[in-house]
Formats: sequence, C-alpha cells, structure tokens
Amino acid sequence: MDRNFSEGHKFITLTYEKEDVTLDESARDFENWVKRMRERYGDFKYLAVRSFQKRGTIHYHLLADLPTIPRAELADGTFRDIWGHGSVLVKRIYSLPMVERRNKLKLDLLKNLRNFKADERSYGKRLFLQSKNLIVPPTIKGHFDELMERLKANGYVPKLMDSYSFETEFLGTIQLGTYRLTKQE
Repeated sequence: MDRNFSEGHKFITLTYEKEDVTLDESARDFENWVKRMRERYGDFKYLAVRSFQKRGTIHYHLLADLPTIPRAELADGTFRDIWGHGSVLVKRIYSLPMVERRNKLKLDLLKNLRNFKADERSYGKRLFLQSKNLIVPPTIKGHFDELMERLKANGYVPKLMDSYSFETEFLGTIQLGTYRLTKQE
C-alpha cells in the first residue's frame, strides 16, 4: 500500500445489488470492470480486498491511482454504470501515512481481509487482488539476526518504524516489524 498509493488516490467500494453472487461470478465481473475502467480512464494500479456482506453477497474494497473522475460522471451515474452490478462509492484518500498501522483505511482493509479468509467460501481463493503494475517491495528471507548483521555490513542502518505481534494456533507468537533502511555515509 505505502509504495503504490498516496493522498489524492481513490478508495472505491463496489457492491452488488443482487443476492448470493458466487466468488467465481464476482471474479469475472471484477476483471471486466477493470477492463472497462482502463478503456475509459487509461491504465491504473489497484489493490482490492473482497469481503462478504451480512446478507451473504460479496463486495470489493479497493485502492486505485485513478486520475480525477469528472464530477458529471459521478453525478449522472456514468461511473457507477461501468460497474453495472449495484452501487459504487468513491472516496478520495486524504491520509495514508507511511507505516502507520493505526491508519483507519489500512485497518479497515485488513479487517476485511481477515474476515474473507475466515469464511469457508474463500477456501482456495486468492486473499487479495492486485494489478500487475504495482511496485512490490523485495522479500528477503532468513534468520532475523543474520539479516540485520548483513544489512549493517553492507552499510545500512535499519530503524524500527512499527512493530506488531499476534498469536497463531500452529506457530505461536508471530512478531512483525517494519524497518526503514538508510545508507550510512
């Protein structure tokens, strides 16, 4: 999120009007929506999370770096009609601070992600959807202490920005940390 989306980008919710839409049906609808959006507004990046509403129907929450959408298209239903399956809510992102896990938007997306994963209908399905043009941070695997020593040996100073821990049934306590690396001069 932090590398791809910032203030001014959009937070969009796509909701179905009809009841009991299957995950496969919604996946096709979402892909078609992305194609129609790109035809109208050009290429854009997105990160989408699915969730089930209380009435059982799926809906999407997504971040997108769409350009400004003309007010007329929002007012006359043109933007909603591109979705074509129900309501569309568009909000401009006003705050998305780097590595701030208390950010309401991030917490809402994570809550929806957890709820989707906990639902048996999501079994075997991708947890979130993303465009291919996202900037993906590199993943470095290994023992924490060895990684920190290797970073320091290469002239980097890791600074802990955020820390979070949680319990899991099979692995016990998981500790997550977000670090900012600066190059020593």
